[in-house]
Amino acid sequence: MNKEFRLTSRNFVCVCIATFLYFGSFYLLIPTLPQYVDSLGGSPGQIGLVMGAFSFAAVLVRPYLGRLADRRGRKRLMLLGTGFFALLFPIYGFLQSVAPLYLLRIAHGFAHAAFLAASAAYIADLAPPQRRGEVIGIYGTANVVSMALFPAVGINIIQYTQNFDVLFACSAIAAAGAFLAVVAVDEIGAHDGGKNPVSLLAVGRRRVVVVPSLALFAGAAAYGTVIAFLPVFAPQRGLADFGVFFTVYAAGTLASRIFAGKLSDRWGRRRVVLPFMALLAVGVFLLPFLDSLFLLILIGLAFGFGFGAFMPTLNALVVDKTPPAERGSALGFFTSFMDMGIAAGAVLLGQVGEKAGFGAMFATAGFILVAGILVFALYTEKDDPHTEAGH
Repeated sequence: MNKEFRLTSRNFVCVCIATFLYFGSFYLLIPTLPQYVDSLGGSPGQIGLVMGAFSFAAVLVRPYLGRLADRRGRKRLMLLGTGFFALLFPIYGFLQSVAPLYLLRIAHGFAHAAFLAASAAYIADLAPPQRRGEVIGIYGTANVVSMALFPAVGINIIQYTQNFDVLFACSAIAAAGAFLAVVAVDEIGAHDGGKNPVSLLAVGRRRVVVVPSLALFAGAAAYGTVIAFLPVFAPQRGLADFGVFFTVYAAGTLASRIFAGKLSDRWGRRRVVLPFMALLAVGVFLLPFLDSLFLLILIGLAFGFGFGAFMPTLNALVVDKTPPAERGSALGFFTSFMDMGIAAGAVLLGQVGEKAGFGAMFATAGFILVAGILVFALYTEKDDPHTEAGH
């Protein structure tokens, strides 16, 4: 894209608004959907399956939808994702049992994958190479701000109305707003990949895609572990009011996404990823020693700054090294490792916690992060901030 890109441009602002509203519709249900499953007579195990069906479906199809975005255009896939996301919400209110909810969550997961894969590729195409880290980082704040606001809104809707239909209507309206915001953006253009387009498997096997994906998986596993089990672990350590962790984490994430991207444009991706991954690992290794509110805040800051900085920087690195015609495929593959890591942290490391205790579980998450740091350090090239694939 041209070097005159402005953060106030219509396309960038509209995609940020769409992402904010889209994730708003998503986050309204994160703290409330378990209650809805319970109201349908669902068991704790069924709650887990309902929540997991969404992520599983999204992971399964995201690389393929990313490839479709390469061939058919980013805007079309964003419209498809936001449109179906909005249309599916009213169906929730008509369900009478848990079983059909599995299918509905799978369908919602497909729509989720379409929007995420296409929007990530759209921003990558929109951002000029010399400002790519900055643009991707600032774009990522739309999700963070949405995460900070909408879960509380969803909880309040249920508390004050005791009516899930109102909640689903609000989610549908937010998703419809995202759809309208996408309508306002220009299509950057589809990439046909030439006469001999590279297969999805070939894109996913490239070192410049696999190594950042493994690093993301390591960080996401730590994230999934902490988000899932801190609410149980902190009260055991005498910290019943652990909500401050999430507030500090959100603030740290927001701050780091604003400055770390620009820093990576100047210094190079590798020089930013490695120290911030190390900061994240320090936060995770400190968790077994949690004994005060001060330490909880310190861990939250380390976690927020670390995770908030390294994920969009990894994203920018994948884009740097991937030709435009393959960005949707590469980013679909890359971002799917986020969901897989979160699932691994919550499910597999949860088994470690059950058998060996929370201290061993957090230590294991820390060692997975260290492994991710080593893989990234050993198998990525030295920084060259202005090198871009396909040009």
